[in-house]
Amino acid sequence: MICAKDYSTAELFELVNASLDSSKAHDTIAIDVHENCSITDMMVITTGTSNRHVSAMADRLVEYLAKHDIHGVAVSGEQEGKWVIVDVGMVMVHIMQESERQRYQLENLYKCMAAGLSENEA
Repeated sequence: MICAKDYSTAELFELVNASLDSSKAHDTIAIDVHENCSITDMMVITTGTSNRHVSAMADRLVEYLAKHDIHGVAVSGEQEGKWVIVDVGMVMVHIMQESERQRYQLENLYKCMAAGLSENEA
């Protein structure tokens, strides 16, 4: 990821959240995983209403971040639109349809990770 400015995790989350709010995302949650995860500091999970809505939210997020001089953001899954991951470095964004969100229950996984628990301890 290329940034013209060094953003803190909190500042990146504020940018991500502003974009998701303007895109009518539902049930957005953020989970701080920095103590128990080596790939990111915060996981953000939100829901879109359809394939098109999920993909559009991801596209708008990338465009919004580019307006704030954040480039090179990795995106995967936008072709199908059921579950799109936007990797903003210190913030990993999961934009999912409700069916996918219920199926994978990432909130539970990441909350256990944030607490330093294994699946067996949860």
